[in-house]
Amino acid sequence: KIYYLYLKGIKENLTINNITVKENNHLIIGENNKNYEIFYNTNVEIKKQNDLLPLYKVEDGYDEYTYLKEMVRRGLKNKFGEKINKAYIDRVKHELEIIKRMGFCSYFLIVMDYVRFAKKNNILVGPGRGSAAGSLVSYALDITKIDPIKYNLLFERFLNPERVTMPDIDIDFEFDRREEVIKYCIEKYGEKKVSSIITFGTLASKQVLRDVSKVMDLNQKEIDSFIKLIDSKISLKDNLKNVKDIVNKSKDLTNLYQIALKLEGLKKHISVHAAGIIICNKDLDEVLPIIKHDDMYLSCFTKDYLEELGLLKMDFLALKNLSIITSTINYLKNNNIDLDFSKIPLDDNKTYEIFKNANTVGIFQFESLGIKNFLKKLKPNNIEDLAVALALYRPGPMSNIDSFIKRKNGKEKIDYIDDRLEEILKPTYGIIIYQEQIMKISNVMANYTLAEADLLRRAMSKKKSELILNEKERFINNSVKNGYSFDVSNRVFNLILKFSEYGFNRSHAVAYSIISYKMAYLKANYPKYFLKSLLDNIIGTVNTKEYVYEARLNDINILNPDINLSTNNYEVEKQGLRFPLSCIKNVGYNAVNTIIEERKNGRYKDIFDFVRRTYSKQVNKETIISLIDSGCFDYTNVNHKTLNQNIDIIINYAELSRDAKVDIPILMDYEEYDKKELLNRTLNVFGFYLGNHPVVEIRAKDNTLIPLKNIRAYFDKKISIAVIIDRIKVVNTKKGDKMCFITGSDELDSINIVLFPDVYKKYDINIGDIVKINGRIEKRYDEFQMIGDTLTSLTN
Repeated sequence: KIYYLYLKGIKENLTINNITVKENNHLIIGENNKNYEIFYNTNVEIKKQNDLLPLYKVEDGYDEYTYLKEMVRRGLKNKFGEKINKAYIDRVKHELEIIKRMGFCSYFLIVMDYVRFAKKNNILVGPGRGSAAGSLVSYALDITKIDPIKYNLLFERFLNPERVTMPDIDIDFEFDRREEVIKYCIEKYGEKKVSSIITFGTLASKQVLRDVSKVMDLNQKEIDSFIKLIDSKISLKDNLKNVKDIVNKSKDLTNLYQIALKLEGLKKHISVHAAGIIICNKDLDEVLPIIKHDDMYLSCFTKDYLEELGLLKMDFLALKNLSIITSTINYLKNNNIDLDFSKIPLDDNKTYEIFKNANTVGIFQFESLGIKNFLKKLKPNNIEDLAVALALYRPGPMSNIDSFIKRKNGKEKIDYIDDRLEEILKPTYGIIIYQEQIMKISNVMANYTLAEADLLRRAMSKKKSELILNEKERFINNSVKNGYSFDVSNRVFNLILKFSEYGFNRSHAVAYSIISYKMAYLKANYPKYFLKSLLDNIIGTVNTKEYVYEARLNDINILNPDINLSTNNYEVEKQGLRFPLSCIKNVGYNAVNTIIEERKNGRYKDIFDFVRRTYSKQVNKETIISLIDSGCFDYTNVNHKTLNQNIDIIINYAELSRDAKVDIPILMDYEEYDKKELLNRTLNVFGFYLGNHPVVEIRAKDNTLIPLKNIRAYFDKKISIAVIIDRIKVVNTKKGDKMCFITGSDELDSINIVLFPDVYKKYDINIGDIVKINGRIEKRYDEFQMIGDTLTSLTN
């Protein structure tokens, strides 16, 4: 073992165990070298520095605080005019005093500056995120768009003078333009003063099994089958009880599992924190190790240690939903509809109908089946209701959903415990939902300052038992002094202790509910443009078929691709949305660009003209067949089978006609493919049925059939479904009987269906058949499946 030690900055010679070390000495330390003692007698301590926060260059005549105060004054004047309500003046004075005392004036100015840059460059910025939305200073500086007094939000939930921690203003930017804001900061503050933050990828349960099995040269098909039994949400140790019997039967699996248990959790590779950025007033390599990564510096300490060093982490988040909003608004502007995101009204009835009817596919935070069911019961009609929905629909508070809805609808008595708490609990019908309510109750009942109340909330949420016990006595004693009975005081304390585990940050709920609302506003009032933007943003993903179906549910036709009309995105037409070339199988990015570029020289008259002008320029035979099957040449009135059967003749013509004038050949006519074959060919090129899916037509005539996307709601219940059979696997049981595993699908989802021997022997089924199946919904590991009882053929 050899160690290298480099000492710098020693003011005088350093002597350790009679070994003298001079400044700038390089010491080679080996086990047989007495210098080795230095290695074990040296303690390196990296101390926190208090001067690392970035400094904002203010205008002449101001210091940081006076400039911040002036910016806040201007901001309030812009929002409220010359006469500003006293509540706002008092609140902003209070906030500014705390910000100054904690030394964060420059921080607010820096955030203000890069948010201002984003807005000047038409980069959409979210209305707020997290506890920062509770700051009136942030609102005045236009960092957030949430009025904290109007929405009853607390500054101390964001910045607490009783617990000095770094402020945390997280900003959402458009997904594809976040890097522009970071680049601006690098240019403004210096390349070595701005960096991303390192993270480490670790060997998770499934990955470590897979990696080790390859080193052991085990059969990968068998390993893949085994890994499917592993629950990735828990450790290998916890998984063992579910797979112990299988592991014990195989020596290879036993060895594999024992090795993997030791390696699980080890760091595998470096990566970059998704949002975190450090901005420092010193070159970062004077403070911590850094490396160059993708044209930007990367800290070599993870985010958990930065605050200990005195460094400030800022989160620049990329939110796809903001990109969808921007795209929609830009499409509207291109069609002479001028809409300002910040001025979208928050009282639009059509928008609230979107939520009441749970028509929320594509709406931020409101797409899951569970929250849709909640919305149908909740019937929200204002931002407050939407914020409640986001706060309640989570593990823990979910148990209060039924009670909340009953109270909202007057079917359950509202209990405020004490009339003096009504003002705090009235918006949530007597149920504690928000962290801010816990803070206010502590303030009103027991004279806690809001800062102290936030510390109490934190202690409760982290179950610090000794602190909670001390605070309980203080809370009850103070409450009794204020005229509350002992029983009420005790009951309230126990209630807030219970709710503190999952109380939600109200500032965050309000801010995000506004993004959700504004997306719903676009869907309600400009559905065609909103769906276009939504579909454009998920090109190439598995969500395409769901959003195509959603367009149809909103009375928007998805038009077949056309070689003269389609582009690389969905295009708005009077009749609906034109399907893009980029979503067709075997039609790659380069092929699409070639087709569009060549089309600038004139429309494609027919398939001969198209092939002659594009063949071998990124367009090959496979591409042409896919374009035919997708319907791109339907305008020529030549059927698909005729074009496909004559494909070689068409290509030969194209190649010959480049060098000489050649007559267009006459194609041999063929009768079109039958309906089933056409559907299969469509499925092959799109991955789903672009036209009317056969199962949709069947379900429209039989309302007892449940769509596969909804089966989670029918766990352990008997239902009927209609599916196309995609795969069939027949196996023998231990008794020698045959049973069957089917994979079936509808227009959106697929499901595994099990037919036990007594059921399977009654039916003759084939791939491509459309069937109605009655059975019970069960769950195997993380997937829902059906145990089939009866089948009915629906194939024409």
